[in-house]
Amino acid sequence: MKFAIVAALLASALGAAAAPAAAQTPNWPSKPITLIMPFPAGGPSDALARAVAAKMAPRLGTSIVVENVGGAGGSIGMQKLARAPADGYTIGFGTIGTHAANMILYRKPLYDARKDFEPLGLVGSAPVLLLVKRDLPVNDFNQCSSIER
Repeated sequence: MKFAIVAALLASALGAAAAPAAAQTPNWPSKPITLIMPFPAGGPSDALARAVAAKMAPRLGTSIVVENVGGAGGSIGMQKLARAPADGYTIGFGTIGTHAANMILYRKPLYDARKDFEPLGLVGSAPVLLLVKRDLPVNDFNQCSSIER
């Protein structure tokens, strides 16, 4: 149920974000929409993208084609999205990796995460764990500052 609400909100946001394109093209959408997934097929991000696309398509009255464009930590797919026409027919999935980490990890990023994209909404989140080797003598994050280096 929660996923359906998020997908519906995203579909509504996409419709609002595409209003300028719709104003220029009265029958928007008149062709399939491409959703760029900047990671390989089969992973959790891909599965989420396909589930969101499946919920959005009927609401928008067109098909949404998920295109996996993996490589360079998502940079290649995000570059493709950044270079796509701003006509409402190409959307994409971004992550903390594509929009924060890649901006500092790469000397010359292939896109500018702040200037090249407009966020439409949050469609999912995933927990991140801090793990240590089992024999390290700590059992919570607060104890990590007491470890000798």
